[in-house]
Amino acid sequence: MQVAVLDIGTNTVLLLIADLDAGTIRVLRDDHAIARLGEGVDRTRNINEEAFQRFLKVLQSHLSTCEKYDVQRVVAIGTSALRDAENRDDILRRATEATGVEIEVLSGEEEALWTYRGAIAGQQVQGKISVLDIGGGSTEISSGFNGNFEQGISLDIGAVRITERYFATNPITREAAITAREMIRQTFSRMKRPHVEKLIAVAGTPTTLAAMHQELGAFDTSKVHGYTLHPKAIDQLLDILLRTDTKTLIDLYPAINKARADILPAGTLILREAMEFLGAGAVQVSTLGLRYGIAVREAERQFGAADFQLIE
Repeated sequence: MQVAVLDIGTNTVLLLIADLDAGTIRVLRDDHAIARLGEGVDRTRNINEEAFQRFLKVLQSHLSTCEKYDVQRVVAIGTSALRDAENRDDILRRATEATGVEIEVLSGEEEALWTYRGAIAGQQVQGKISVLDIGGGSTEISSGFNGNFEQGISLDIGAVRITERYFATNPITREAAITAREMIRQTFSRMKRPHVEKLIAVAGTPTTLAAMHQELGAFDTSKVHGYTLHPKAIDQLLDILLRTDTKTLIDLYPAINKARADILPAGTLILREAMEFLGAGAVQVSTLGLRYGIAVREAERQFGAADFQLIE
């Protein structure tokens, strides 16, 4: 059974097309696009028309890709921006009328669960594994033991949200960075600290940092997935991000997606403070995440099994 998963976030709309059977999830397509659906939602509590039209254009493009494959089921899930927007019902209705796709809005706890399942998909993991997902509107931290999910929490700090609140200038002022860091630190301090033996980070911030640290000429999943970042390296990259204007940054690091460059400093601050809070001496970068977890969910619903081999 071929399934398409659409992961509709605050910043990105991701498409995963996979062939599912009783023991295998075979990846056929994994596409990324940036629509910034959640632009301004932190301030206005509404999705604006311009952002909706950008999102709709990306959604229609992804659905056009689905038509090229024998997709039997399309599963669309929404996260932070759609959770927060007071005009969510109208946006969901209009999206369905335009495309025929119904969007399921996940709770923060559901997002944490399926991000964890996606990050470890196809792996035989041992011990205590924690997964950090830095999104545009929210950040999820989830933990499990020997591959079994135990707990997860969703926090209202994300790269788009922090950027819009604190980073009005480019480059970012020292005072703005200090204020943002303190807000992020205080947010983490209000949660119960999980015991972490190994930390995996998913989403655009850690994957971009991995590409930057390797000075890749273009983003290369094979070199990014599984790459390990240490606090010293992240601090060095964060210093560059905070004192460099966006245009220069893109010139220096061509692997950075131009539409993501402005929110990288905020995402990196979240990553660094999360590692400090969790006491993690390193983080393993993963290009998997929520969309893979939803593919696992669909495979379990269809075939009943809990273990699947992931073939990319």
